[in-house]
Amino acid sequence: MQPLPTLETERLVLRPLAPGDAAAVRALGGDRRVAEMTLLPHPFGEEEVRRWVEGRLEWAAQGKSRPFSVLLKEDGALVGHAGLLLDRDNDKAGLYYWMGVPYWGRGYATEAARELVRHAFEDLGLGRVYADHVARNPASGRVLQKVGMSYEGCRRRDFKKWDRFEDLALYGVLAEEWSPAATSASPR
Repeated sequence: MQPLPTLETERLVLRPLAPGDAAAVRALGGDRRVAEMTLLPHPFGEEEVRRWVEGRLEWAAQGKSRPFSVLLKEDGALVGHAGLLLDRDNDKAGLYYWMGVPYWGRGYATEAARELVRHAFEDLGLGRVYADHVARNPASGRVLQKVGMSYEGCRRRDFKKWDRFEDLALYGVLAEEWSPAATSASPR
């Protein structure tokens, strides 16, 4: 397994997740508003975040994922996490991301997601990238549309979070449909 690359965009650095990121991941991902729209646990204690980071690093070592810490180029602040879940047998990857609440609404999720879709198609040569989001979080759907994905449907009552069943909106894009020019207009 080759080490993960560091990816850069206009305003962001996506570098491989590292054990030393645990405190920042806990501070941002531990916010209930982030956990509510993701699979992150809440509360996100020290032991939970340690296991979360170790799990992602183990998957990366097995070639099953590419987990990245998302940092601002300007000052190196960790603003979120993004990655790809690889399914090489089926020539595809699942895109995921979350940003800390102080960084919502600034286009960072779109910018990171756009770079990961590019990475999946141009660097990894995959044929499909897909993603899903909690249906009651339309901001995530807008991110996925901005990076060239199309709405593919809804999995109703797909999982239970905090005693509430959640629908998942499904998105995807094929390599032959994707165009870097069409998705690179602006970070937001």
